[in-house]
Amino acid sequence: MSVVLPGNEQSSAPEIHPKYHFPPRAYVLYCLTIALVPIVSVTGAFLIARSSWYVRHQKNSYLAISDYPFSLKDRNCDVLIYGDSSALTGVSPPVIEAATALRTCNIAQPNTTLAIAGTFALDSYLKNNARPKFLIFQFIAPDFAPRDPNSRLNDEAALQLARHRLDLQTLQLFGRHPIQTLEFSEFILSTALIDTDWTDGTYDRAWTQIGITHGLFTTPGPPLQTCAGKLELRAPDAAWIRQLRSKYSQEGTRVLVYVAPYPECDGSYDYYSERLAQLSENHLRKSTITMFNEQNHFTREGADLNTVSIAKDIANLLHR
Repeated sequence: MSVVLPGNEQSSAPEIHPKYHFPPRAYVLYCLTIALVPIVSVTGAFLIARSSWYVRHQKNSYLAISDYPFSLKDRNCDVLIYGDSSALTGVSPPVIEAATALRTCNIAQPNTTLAIAGTFALDSYLKNNARPKFLIFQFIAPDFAPRDPNSRLNDEAALQLARHRLDLQTLQLFGRHPIQTLEFSEFILSTALIDTDWTDGTYDRAWTQIGITHGLFTTPGPPLQTCAGKLELRAPDAAWIRQLRSKYSQEGTRVLVYVAPYPECDGSYDYYSERLAQLSENHLRKSTITMFNEQNHFTREGADLNTVSIAKDIANLLHR
């Protein structure tokens, strides 16, 4: 009987020898390739986003018309409308023109764009056109305070900045949001290469509408029957509203600030009615939910009804 001493065991498992050794240079090239993938993707996405081809072939109507404020050069509108999507879909230039005979343009932006880009589109318009006689701001009640530009880099704002303000400030903004920049690049690539409108139908329909209405854009769809969701509670910022009035009330421009009608089915009316009483030209009023076809987005009929009182205010100021 043989004894196997500890430490002298013989392993029966065969030794495994790699058949091929990758040279160090191959590992370096592999790692470099992996590192370059997001860089190439982001660069390619930005080049696509900046092309006129992209906005013509993606399917989002709001992105299709995002260049409108920047296309207006020497248009010299007497009444200029700015604000969030409640203004974009809810303040009608034709109604104001009919009541005042003043040329009116609507260059309002979705609140997701305002959160990051602020008044960039408005300031760009003013650089390329004569100052308006009247500048109309309209916001929904929660947007009577600026949003944190560092909270999230959304697709609408990212596209506007990539197309119209690709400077050091914008590059720093993208650099502070690396994950969201990659998400934006993925969004651009997917909407350019996969979910694409090859007929230009979305673009043509959207631009035909804003060409007729001078910037008012309402999407098709039936009126809402119930609230699409509760409006968030955000304390209005009186200092910010005063700053808007002060900044743009220059060279003969009269600034008017309006709060958009409030859906009657939303329960936060009292909260905002009290806090906005001294900040806007109008009192916050309740409106039937059928004036809207999406949350904060008006039907065409709702836009016309909402604009009547704004047009009357302008007409009264003209005759003073």
